[in-house]
Amino acid sequence: MASLENVKLILDINDTSKDSILNLYIARSTNFVKNYCNIIEIPESLNGVIEDITVFYYRNKGVENIQSEGKGSLSESYIKSLPVDIISELNNFARVKFI
Repeated sequence: MASLENVKLILDINDTSKDSILNLYIARSTNFVKNYCNIIEIPESLNGVIEDITVFYYRNKGVENIQSEGKGSLSESYIKSLPVDIISELNNFARVKFI
């Protein structure tokens, strides 16, 4: 199972103030992986991917629908979807869905 402690370590969070939102993102990331890969049980080797997705969701909280933003001479662009390396890792575990 993906670890709250690992996610907090990556995000450099040292208290419990964000535990509720992080646990929510871990649950959503786990469901996303199960649906994307068409699996019921999460293999141990996908736990790191779930943690990475959780970190991605947490860091993008509040900018979900913004593609780019400019303020004077400062311009920022945001990633709209999961990074390619995460998708590539998930594709290694994806199973064909029969209808």
